[in-house]
Amino acid sequence: MITQFVSKARKRASEPAIDAACRRLSSEGERDRVGEREISRLGKAELEEEEEKMQDWAPVFISFVLFILLSPGLIFQMPAKSRFVALGNFQTSVASIIVHTILFFALDAIFLVAIGVQIQLGN
Repeated sequence: MITQFVSKARKRASEPAIDAACRRLSSEGERDRVGEREISRLGKAELEEEEEKMQDWAPVFISFVLFILLSPGLIFQMPAKSRFVALGNFQTSVASIIVHTILFFALDAIFLVAIGVQIQLGN
């Protein structure tokens, strides 16, 4: 049974190095061990193909939400013209844009790199 699966797997894999190694081995037991390694390698390749179909949407969603929430003046503005924080004034300044940009990249890096949030959507 393993030899039938290995022969089918060889057709799909088309790796000449594995075929040459299988031909060099003389005993059936050694061929089965090489076949098991080949099967596990093909299983990993199929898992990687399945993971490639699933797409990670976390960077898109998290960046979108942070961009909306941290737009200067929309919900809050830091620093404001007369106070440190102003809520919902729909105004902006250069200092406010710089502070909100730094906050955006810091929070984006924390959520995506340090915590490693993933949202998998696929077929």
